Amino acid sequence: MGGLEATEGLNSLTDIKAATENVTMESFQPERPYRFHALAYTHLPVSRTFMSCAYTMKLYRMCQMLLSLGHEVYLYGAEGSDAPCTEFIQTHTLADIRKEWGEGDNRLECNGLGYNWRKTGFKHDMNTEHTQTTQQFWANAITGINQRKKPDDFLLLMQGRYQQPVADAVQLYLTCEPGIGYNGAIKPPLPYTQGPWHAFESTFMMYFIYGSWFPFGDPNGVSYDRVIPNYFDAADFPFESEKEDYFFFIGRMITRKGVWTAINTAEAVGAKLIIAGQETPEINVKSFPSHCEFIGYVGPEERARLMGKARAVFVPTQYIEPFGGVNVEAQLCGTPVITTNFGAFTDTVEHGVSGYRCDNMKDFVNAARCVSNLTPAVIRNHAERYLMSNVRFEFQKWWDDLYRLYLSTLTSDHRGQGWNYYE
Repeated sequence: MGGLEATEGLNSLTDIKAATENVTMESFQPERPYRFHALAYTHLPVSRTFMSCAYTMKLYRMCQMLLSLGHEVYLYGAEGSDAPCTEFIQTHTLADIRKEWGEGDNRLECNGLGYNWRKTGFKHDMNTEHTQTTQQFWANAITGINQRKKPDDFLLLMQGRYQQPVADAVQLYLTCEPGIGYNGAIKPPLPYTQGPWHAFESTFMMYFIYGSWFPFGDPNGVSYDRVIPNYFDAADFPFESEKEDYFFFIGRMITRKGVWTAINTAEAVGAKLIIAGQETPEINVKSFPSHCEFIGYVGPEERARLMGKARAVFVPTQYIEPFGGVNVEAQLCGTPVITTNFGAFTDTVEHGVSGYRCDNMKDFVNAARCVSNLTPAVIRNHAERYLMSNVRFEFQKWWDDLYRLYLSTLTSDHRGQGWNYYE
């Protein structure tokens, strides 16, 4: 019983690296495989084509990690999904997506969505009234899961309450939210003796969600919830030791992403700033000053090249960032990051080693002047903690712990239930 006995007690990065030193994504096999039903999103196929959607790529990489660990993955989502899996169950078509959000733009670069998502960003109904297509997605996913499920299967909700109708209908004990970087996590009933179980992308997100569930309260911790960070494919972010004379910013063109902080800092130090990302009505990119070059949407190869060659990458998000994947992507390229000093950055940025966390404009300017003192190889080494080949073992321990919890519900012997259960 148990999927990975060798990872028992992995409590530090040193433990994880030791366990994975000679193990590749392809070579590892657990003692016991599990079965996972993974829910995608209504508005996009699960494909690397849409790599700029952080949630889509999170699910794509989750499928990769689970398969590399020897598990079975049943993926439910839109036509055009090409994530690796044991079986793909199509719940709706690209025509359904175009019906809800299309603008009649059928050019090849629209990839069947019917609108120019590279320029405008993605359209969805996660924060609005749910569309007919989403309800169809739910219904077909419910049917597909009920046809395939076993009592000890895992159900992965990649968007919490947005997918709760499926969870409520299929009633799997091992229901999990494995990547909470959003505000819609499902609050389980008290006492915490059933799921969904939660893995948060950062320490901040765990305490924020608990606090939102119990405002001004005094909640207990949940032994079977975890903080497991976002995860990245090393092949997407090659290391680059040689830098060029520009700074880089990439993100949606909204004020809260901090683009004006990046612009003002680069101006203060007399540097060029390359800006990439999907446009929004909020910011007129034609108003950017002359030291800035706006290049719009960039694909994964160009993004990695620009990150790798930059003196530093700005991630000065004004809202409290759940994870801010760009900062880890840049570090994996060996490039320092300049961020704000709250949210997930306190987990992911080692101040003065992999970048600088800033409190005010003076800090940003000083950081931009000092980044050349940081060592690309050290930055890359710091960020490797977030590679899929490492993070998957943190998930494996979570799956094993949760599976033992499930088994504990089937026994009434002296070993007890829940966290007291042992083999």
